[in-house]
Amino acid sequence: MPVTRTIQSPFIWRKIGCIGKDCLSFPLRALCVFLLCILLEPSYAQRHVEKQWQRLFNGRDLKEWETFLVPSVAAADQSPIGLNKDPHGVFTVVDGTLRISGQDWGGIMTKDSFSNYHLRFEVKWGSKKWAPREHVVPDGGLLFHCTLPYDYGSKCWMRSLELQIQETDIGDYHNVGAGIPEIKVSQSKDDKDVVDQYDPFSPFKRTDKRVYRSANFESPEGQWTTGELVAHGADAVFIVNGFVVNRLFNIYREDIYQQTTGGRIQFQSEGAEHFLRNIEFRPIDFQQNGVPTLSSEIKNLVFEKGQRKDIVITNNGEAVEVIAIELMGRNAERWSAQLPKFPKVIGKGESISIPIELKKAGTGENVNILRLETLLGPVKDFEIRLKG
Repeated sequence: MPVTRTIQSPFIWRKIGCIGKDCLSFPLRALCVFLLCILLEPSYAQRHVEKQWQRLFNGRDLKEWETFLVPSVAAADQSPIGLNKDPHGVFTVVDGTLRISGQDWGGIMTKDSFSNYHLRFEVKWGSKKWAPREHVVPDGGLLFHCTLPYDYGSKCWMRSLELQIQETDIGDYHNVGAGIPEIKVSQSKDDKDVVDQYDPFSPFKRTDKRVYRSANFESPEGQWTTGELVAHGADAVFIVNGFVVNRLFNIYREDIYQQTTGGRIQFQSEGAEHFLRNIEFRPIDFQQNGVPTLSSEIKNLVFEKGQRKDIVITNNGEAVEVIAIELMGRNAERWSAQLPKFPKVIGKGESISIPIELKKAGTGENVNILRLETLLGPVKDFEIRLKG
């Protein structure tokens, strides 16, 4: 059975007191009190957030992972493969990256289970594709909240939910039986097909069908794209290159009358070569120290095509860690933004600048709203309206 890793606070506090019969000298006691005050200061804990990250993939071997594979439906040899058998080397370590060849179908999964965490990874496509998907866009996937059996989905994937990893579609939601979430969706078009798309301005819909990401924020061909999953309770947020692109709420399994809040993590092999690196996670601490008060001098910005403006955001309250931004509304990918390196702690009195450019003029609805994302959701009472 997999071991469930209970996420605890990474901070271990030690008592500062007397040593032996004699207490510390007055200067030393004063220094200890000063250091303790710094440790208890909320912004100090925020600035050390990077130390919480833990590697899931060490870049050397796959000892902490398991695999499950079946032959592709187009393979000439349909002999069963199964658990921890990889005769064709689908999963290998290449120059510190995890290479997934895509030749056989299945996944590589953690041995442990996780809940309440922030996961991130980088992905880049290779050149090899396999039948029957050799003529379509390369495909993979991040499956989360995975539970047995190993062959629940398409006879090769665990019961789970999916953050899609597919070229031009990273951040779509798919369901693999781990529960049905509520998502704010509106109807959109994918070529001639009418599809559901994440839209925070629309009503909630409980759905086990595909929900498209709000926009395409992937890196250009040949470059690494950063994907992130924030799983807190029965909710989840999908992030691509620093932009929120999908939100799932109240993931619920009706067959067992329970919310889905945790499980193993699995990456798919699905007919296309791709590489993963910097696969890591950190716990989510639900305690919020103080109240951030973010503001911008200008709350409404109007752009001409090709025009660039800097959005300056100042924090007048307690320190806050920002992990992404969200551009709400249709046609969000018409904007280009130079984001700071997230996660980014904005201390009291500090400011950040985000350059925004309108790449192309919109049609129809032409207003988008920018807001900032934390591990516990959007920053309260902060938004900037962008009009093209």
